[in-house]
Amino acid sequence: MKKLTFLFLFVSININSQSNYPKDYFSNPLNIELILNGTFGELRPSHFHSGIDFKTKFKEGLDVYSSAEGYVSRISIKHGGFGKALYINHPNGYTTVYGHLKKFNKKIEDYIKRIQYEKKSYQIEHYLKQGILKIDKNEKIAFSGNTGSSFGPHLHYEIRLTKNQKVLNPQLFGFDIKDTRKPTISSLFLYNLDNLNNISNPIKLKIQKMNDSLYQSEKVFASGTIGFGISGFDRQDLANNKNGIYKYSTYYNDKKIIDFNFESFSFEESIKIKTLIDYKYYINNKSRIIKLFKDKGNDLSIYLNNKSGYIDVENSPSIYTIIVSDLKGNKSIVKIPIIKSDLINDSLKNIKLFASNKSINNKLDYNFKFENAEIKIAKNTFVKAVQLNIESLKDSIKIVNPEIAVFKNIKVNFFNKEKRKGNYLALKDKDGNESFATSNLNSKNYFYHKTKLLGTYFVKNDSIPPSIQLKNFKNNDWISNKNFIRFKILDNETGIKSYKIKINNKWTLFEYEYKRNELFYEFDNYFLNQTKNLIEVFIEDMVGNKTQKSFTFYRN
Repeated sequence: MKKLTFLFLFVSININSQSNYPKDYFSNPLNIELILNGTFGELRPSHFHSGIDFKTKFKEGLDVYSSAEGYVSRISIKHGGFGKALYINHPNGYTTVYGHLKKFNKKIEDYIKRIQYEKKSYQIEHYLKQGILKIDKNEKIAFSGNTGSSFGPHLHYEIRLTKNQKVLNPQLFGFDIKDTRKPTISSLFLYNLDNLNNISNPIKLKIQKMNDSLYQSEKVFASGTIGFGISGFDRQDLANNKNGIYKYSTYYNDKKIIDFNFESFSFEESIKIKTLIDYKYYINNKSRIIKLFKDKGNDLSIYLNNKSGYIDVENSPSIYTIIVSDLKGNKSIVKIPIIKSDLINDSLKNIKLFASNKSINNKLDYNFKFENAEIKIAKNTFVKAVQLNIESLKDSIKIVNPEIAVFKNIKVNFFNKEKRKGNYLALKDKDGNESFATSNLNSKNYFYHKTKLLGTYFVKNDSIPPSIQLKNFKNNDWISNKNFIRFKILDNETGIKSYKIKINNKWTLFEYEYKRNELFYEFDNYFLNQTKNLIEVFIEDMVGNKTQKSFTFYRN
């Protein structure tokens, strides 16, 4: 392919919305230089990242400060999600969120621990009225941690509009994050659109980096309607981890085509990430392409204009330009020369249709009944008409098409043929991986399940109860010098459903860290010390198998 010569056209990056947010109201929530471990709007498996992640020097326990005065409006403690999280409402109409915390300050810890003991539950979702827990600006409110669905110590930080909980990009509020690095373009893809509005498989285009900000694509020969997709990442100055890109803009012969950024979004639309990326390509390749055009069902609020993003190829020569940029104005540009040609691209010829037996009109409700199963699919479960393979076999029910995204729950009922203790409904995905679906049975002995996961459902049995082991002392030990009690609990098949621990016949607040298969308790004011102490541990898995063990420890 011959190299192109072209005139570099400067296209300005206008991020005027940045001026709409107060730049000096919120202060640094950590008393260290801020380094990003994750950016706002980053693409996650099933949602957009709703905040920014600050590095905490690869450790837990750093002081976390309130970014402004206000009051604690919500305390959330979960095994997954944000783990221990704190929500603070501020007088200016914003809410800040601090997630994956190790613990709260004494004032907040005492308040929420009383409620946990009253409810006899570690997991809490508690909302507070104004005036109960007032917070000053720069008040130490917690310590950073790794709780919840976090796989390395960091602080998850959000800014929301209090009135509707819409999340906003915290970088728009003036935080000092050093960034002089331009986004990186990893891959570029071409899509064709036929007369029936069928989108082709992506065609990977060769790109060459011309300098620190300019990429040049090979020539594209096409006619009719086409679109492009892109893969890339951004880095800041003080870390090499790959973060998400803030803004995407495209131009065709200097006319703006599509423009979107990650300034804000609502939680309700986060699932529509599956319409922004090439979902089929992601499922098959475990890599994401951001489509620079709006596919069916994409009604995301991130777009700054109403255009579709597709282009109709004009007479030669023509240039398609992609500009990606960060919040500091660092940008990278891709130039794509397009030659109008009547040649039919092979990508339209090579589309492999999924082998299916059911055509689903997305505007209709469906109720498929079989001898041993029932499947209910409500209208708007998908974003367009789809093809499914739905098949009832002797011991399973198939609802298969791994290349499509599901946006509403599908109801699955499956007959529990053999009434055995420990039976459950399992799911096998396209790669043969099996997982627990449900153990819920209705009065007619059918498993009932709501799911967005397609695959093969079948009945499986788990007869093995969970295991319990002492971790940091032995039975009958003196532990006067220890601040914690730790257990290892494990269930190798369906997982842990619930746990309860009593010390001297009193419910005791143990935390469950599922990433370490650990239950632990820090001695607190609720512990009534005796020289000889009895611990009773009760564990139940997802199908009702139970294990109970008792241990004794001595403490002065």
